[in-house]
Amino acid sequence: MILRKKVRCKQKYVQLDLFSPNNGSYEYSAVVTDAKDWDPEELLLFVAGRSAQETSIGELKTDFAFDHIPTNTYQANSAYQQISQMAYNLAISMQHSMGVTKKQESNRKRTRIYSRMEWKTFRFLILNRAGRIVHVQGKKVLEMTQNSATEKLYNKILRSLETVKLMKAA
Repeated sequence: MILRKKVRCKQKYVQLDLFSPNNGSYEYSAVVTDAKDWDPEELLLFVAGRSAQETSIGELKTDFAFDHIPTNTYQANSAYQQISQMAYNLAISMQHSMGVTKKQESNRKRTRIYSRMEWKTFRFLILNRAGRIVHVQGKKVLEMTQNSATEKLYNKILRSLETVKLMKAA
């Protein structure tokens, strides 16, 4: 399927040689599939909706070392990739239970239900915080620099985790 769509403003980029880029007022999309019963618009929306999956796969490969082959044995590499995938799923689940994710409107093109932080951002904001453990009245306390945005984020996470704990206890 090849789709040609007229756009309002002139495009700044040039299409491939497959199409004539002379006027620059059309946008082209091409999809190759064996599905004959799909409506062209539905097919294009389905393909465009994969962007959330591509982002997740990219994050899984780069931040969770899914693309790394550590050994020369199939079983060990399979176990390694399954552990990487479980770590990724745990990280996403942790964001949900901490209340960090936000529900977003889904439509045919937007397939992801929750917007979430990238793992690098999550790790930077929540896990990799500078601090030191001090003894206050015989108790160990984590002392951190005072930052109102960080305090709000940590309080939000604390409230969400307390809610989850109460729900599990009931």
